[in-house]
Amino acid sequence: MIYYKASSFGNDFIVVDGEALPEGMAKGDLAREICDRRRGVGADGVVYYRPLKHKAWFEIFNRDGGAAELSGNGMAGLAAVLLQRRLVAPPLVLQTGVGRRRVVLLERRGPVFRLDVEIGRPDFDARPFFPFLDGRQGAYRAAGAEFHPVSVGNPHAVVVCRKLPAPARLASLGEKLEGQPLFPKRVNVEFVQVLGAGNCRVYFYERGVGPTQASSTGSAAVFAVLRRLGLVGDRLLIEHEPEPIRLRWQDGIHIGIVTRLVGRGEYFL
Repeated sequence: MIYYKASSFGNDFIVVDGEALPEGMAKGDLAREICDRRRGVGADGVVYYRPLKHKAWFEIFNRDGGAAELSGNGMAGLAAVLLQRRLVAPPLVLQTGVGRRRVVLLERRGPVFRLDVEIGRPDFDARPFFPFLDGRQGAYRAAGAEFHPVSVGNPHAVVVCRKLPAPARLASLGEKLEGQPLFPKRVNVEFVQVLGAGNCRVYFYERGVGPTQASSTGSAAVFAVLRRLGLVGDRLLIEHEPEPIRLRWQDGIHIGIVTRLVGRGEYFL
């Protein structure tokens, strides 16, 4: 089976044509196998796609084999593959499980693509993800932490910190929050330290993956919460090496993503 690998801000994905999946093999099972960093190719998740006439169908599974609703970095990785293979002309429209999302090519230098990815409007009343919501605009509390619940197509718990604790402490707390019974579909967790009027630092803990170098929907969730709290305006810069993550509001959240096509290979089934 032919696969492609793409990395966005260090968040890496395997990209596979959904029609190439062997009959009878579950997508989650393949994701769990191929994402294993010792026994497989290694990645944070798998994107399955199918080119359509003027768009592409998009589906994503995390490293643990669980289905996810949306991933901006995953969409960027798919866009890079489709553009590289000239299967779809820019701008791209991706049909995701939570609706259509637009990806615009800003610049390309060889295997590196600079893209503008539409995440969409945040939802602070997403009861299928957060059945405990009671109408408040303030924080909720679980596992010893105050968090702000928000959906950007997938569920997030954003924890605003005065100062970010040590990574080991954040990983432990992220794991506890992800599995709390009050989240029926589990939750992605972001710990954010506001540094100024328009920039911050974030530690990402992804549902079904664990700590990751970056998350575009996690960045969007942080932007949505900080904007709602009045801590940022219509733009946000998240400090990240080697390149910062930039978000803007334009009738919804958009994120600038730098994606590198890592390679193409054959996975033996």
